[in-house]
Amino acid sequence: MDRHATPLDRPTMLLVHSPLLTPATWDALLPYLETAGWRVVVPDLRPLVRAPSFHAAVRAAVAADVAPGAPTVVVGHSRAGAYLPGIVDAVGGDGPDVVFLDARLPHPGASWLGSSPPERAAWLRERATSGRLPRWDTWFPADSMADLLPDPRLRCHVLRDLPELPWQVVTEILPPTGAGWDAARPSYLQLSAAYRPTADRAEEAGWRVRRVDADHLAMVSRPELVADLIRSTVGTAAG
Repeated sequence: MDRHATPLDRPTMLLVHSPLLTPATWDALLPYLETAGWRVVVPDLRPLVRAPSFHAAVRAAVAADVAPGAPTVVVGHSRAGAYLPGIVDAVGGDGPDVVFLDARLPHPGASWLGSSPPERAAWLRERATSGRLPRWDTWFPADSMADLLPDPRLRCHVLRDLPELPWQVVTEILPPTGAGWDAARPSYLQLSAAYRPTADRAEEAGWRVRRVDADHLAMVSRPELVADLIRSTVGTAAG
């Protein structure tokens, strides 16, 4: 399950990709974090989308990947944000730092579909075909991905093997948060203008919020910037 892991005597940073994307979204970031002294764990969520409960499968798989209590930082990107409370509960630890990287906020007691504004929920329903959502990169005009990731080799690497999500992932109701989440220290890093309202809600909830003028895949296009942001948000080098 774990694609990348550095020696166990280092503090752990767990990177959780969006279920719409792949672990490749973290590849450019890894050297900067590992050089700074982190043991980095990157689970692959793609095989789990076929499980009866995606949420439960993510919890179990991540807990199996990471020694109990090991993570000192958990980072989630985009749609992964909804699953971070369950992940924190599953892996334990004493009040870990949790970083929402241009990510959705938790919605316990509601599904992805149910937590979306009505117009967005209708948009998702319109795109579902044969019980699945199409690949994320097909949701946008043809030139959007080239604008986001101009380097064709990098774009191919990041967008290769994107999953088609079963509709049950979109409609699964997430459980209430647990004691682990209550002890966590959440922060929000806004990378793109589209996530400004989400960052505003995090700020209203009392979270630490930082904002940069970048893009939704800045960990790919500007990895050194994002690594510095994460490190300065949760503390400096791990060593």
